[in-house]
Amino acid sequence: MSELKPKKIIVHCGLHKTGSTYLQRNLSSNHDALLNQGILYLGPTTIKKQCRELWRYLQWGKKQPKKAQKLYDEILHTLTQQAGEAPKRIHTILISFEAIFGTLRAGLIKKKRGKTQNNENKLGLYRYSKRRLKRMMQALEGSLSTKDIDWVVCYATRQREHFVRSCHIQLIKEGHILADSNPEDFASNSNFSHADPQKLVDTLNPLKKNRRVIIKPFSYEHNSDPSDLSIYLKNFINLILPEQEKKIQSILIDQSKSKQLTTAVNPGINERGLEIAKKARPIFTKSEWKTFRKFLEKNFVKTN
Repeated sequence: MSELKPKKIIVHCGLHKTGSTYLQRNLSSNHDALLNQGILYLGPTTIKKQCRELWRYLQWGKKQPKKAQKLYDEILHTLTQQAGEAPKRIHTILISFEAIFGTLRAGLIKKKRGKTQNNENKLGLYRYSKRRLKRMMQALEGSLSTKDIDWVVCYATRQREHFVRSCHIQLIKEGHILADSNPEDFASNSNFSHADPQKLVDTLNPLKKNRRVIIKPFSYEHNSDPSDLSIYLKNFINLILPEQEKKIQSILIDQSKSKQLTTAVNPGINERGLEIAKKARPIFTKSEWKTFRKFLEKNFVKTN
């Protein structure tokens, strides 16, 4: 029987283009410091590389009872490994991954999608957010052999125009060839209705029926400051861990400054960069594009 018995699981679901990568980089770099405070952090890299069955389950939701135990065992093994020498001290698991509600590619890129096993084949960003989050909850409950968990689901919201434009830029940066390369056409023809702040709350509320769930949306604009990124980190900790706010903030903020983790990551690119990206995409292979993307981010960063 596992010694890992957390009382609370916090799931930070993004949204996309709301500073998640910055938060994740700081949380990851302070993994051991958080463990000392009883908090086990898991980010995107850990989930995608060490919990591949969980990532596959989130995306496709294959109902195969014979493989359920494999899923649970993999998650528990990863959690125990990440918890270090004293799993008993862990009272909170913090998971941050902006693709929990869905990916930009699956939700927004127009293409014919065949029938999937879970019937989640319609476009619309975050259309299947409740189903995906429920699968994550079920997988973690199964791995920990308990449903006696306090859940906190948090995500940043963003002003619609900025959010849509940032998603458009991100898809181009990732090398996707879009049917609507014009930002205005993309905004008009893409389905962002399920990403509406109130719509998301209404969609997720039914998860409270059989679980203790608190849903905490928060404004990206109101909690961040481009001139001092650490303010976003500070406010994020205040929102998700109010009981340990002062202690955790002092650790993370001091460490982020000493380790030079206050720079922006995954920056937007300017109009010139977007123009070059659109024309260059057919030239490069998928692997070559990764190198070219770094070139774009270095030389064509969008300034505020």
